[in-house]
Amino acid sequence: MRWSSITGIGGTPSKMARSAAESFEAPVKKSTPGRREARKTALREKIYETARELFLTHGFDATTITQIAEAADIAPATFFNHFTNKSAVLYEMTGEIAEHLLALVDEQLERPVSAQERIHGFANAAARNIAAADGLARDVLLELMRSQAGPDQAAPHLLQIYEPFTKVISEGQAAGEVRTDFDARFLAEMVLGALNVAFTRWVADAKAPMLQGLLQAADFACEAIEPRAK
Repeated sequence: MRWSSITGIGGTPSKMARSAAESFEAPVKKSTPGRREARKTALREKIYETARELFLTHGFDATTITQIAEAADIAPATFFNHFTNKSAVLYEMTGEIAEHLLALVDEQLERPVSAQERIHGFANAAARNIAAADGLARDVLLELMRSQAGPDQAAPHLLQIYEPFTKVISEGQAAGEVRTDFDARFLAEMVLGALNVAFTRWVADAKAPMLQGLLQAADFACEAIEPRAK
């Protein structure tokens, strides 16, 4: 209710008018926990995506927190409300590598082709997609290996794809395309081991050709899993 509709003579609020005004005073809008959390999440995502773009453009080492803050239009202190340092942003990106590789295997499982063609398809797609991010992908894989791999653990970026790769092999065995003197899980581990050699070589040596290395590894693995002559 506007003051002009309840004022007395001369524009001075009467006692009754003041009482009415107090009764109709608009409530103060308060942010609900859900809205605050949504804004916080959105800002964190903005910082994350901004950092990713800068890492891609300038490289991880050359990018500073000040640059990230300026590009995201925030104060540097706000960055630290969401991430302890820029390595924390990089660490969060490690999960994307595993998820991306899993999606690539799932795509191959949907193709009505042989196990060998699926393996080649995966190697080709992985090489092209990861090489497109080149330096950033290498930094992320290095961080992933440094932070999660132990002497008695499998390569962390491969853990999620053992199961679907085992399905690739088992379906190949059922179709007579893959040897059956070893179980599917073991053969899947051997195939992924060969592909991982190419991955780690590229991570360690920027001059190593990712596509050529992965395709050669795929050729070797596919030949190794061919049915044995009786």
